[in-house]
Amino acid sequence: MINKNRGYKKNTIEFFNKIAERNHGDSYKHYKTVLSWIDPKKIEKILDLGCGKGELLKEIKVKFSYLENKKQFQLFGVDISYKMIEKAKLGNNGIEFKIGDSEKLEFQDNFFEVITCLNSFHHYENPQKSLEEMYRVLSPGGNLVLGEIYILEILRWFVNKTLPYGNTGDFRIYSSKEIKNIFNKAGFVFLKEKFIFPSLKVYLFTKSN
Repeated sequence: MINKNRGYKKNTIEFFNKIAERNHGDSYKHYKTVLSWIDPKKIEKILDLGCGKGELLKEIKVKFSYLENKKQFQLFGVDISYKMIEKAKLGNNGIEFKIGDSEKLEFQDNFFEVITCLNSFHHYENPQKSLEEMYRVLSPGGNLVLGEIYILEILRWFVNKTLPYGNTGDFRIYSSKEIKNIFNKAGFVFLKEKFIFPSLKVYLFTKSN
């Protein structure tokens, strides 16, 4: 459906509410790398922003639940789609899921040691505001793991030109250089990046002390 007068946020909510009953996307391809970049000895609270049905948090809980020190993690998931949150709450005891907006996170300053954000950032209509919020709730020295779509420049230009006419809530597909620049301007320090698929890339940032 063509929607020339789209509202990205509204379309994102409607789109993900509709597909909550179905398997969708390839965020799971990020999981192995994301899990390898999380050091459970240094963290207590993790936020998955744009958590969908909570699959990543479930993987984190399973992987780190049998540590010798029996450290208890506080796991939080936030998504703008209420249908996704409804699905996430099913069978995920011990994880706190909230309907929420990346532009206004209802957490205290410096609350999380780790934030993950997989295949969600390209939906954010006001990315700088979302980055300000992520920076605010991440503790000094904490890490942000970003998984995003990667498209070659000539194709990315075409895709970004067509996004305003879609109804999935996609706002912009960024180049690797753009991602590093806008995160750097928000105060994050780039640490490393990795291709996990020809069309997917994962980035690790930290909040300087």
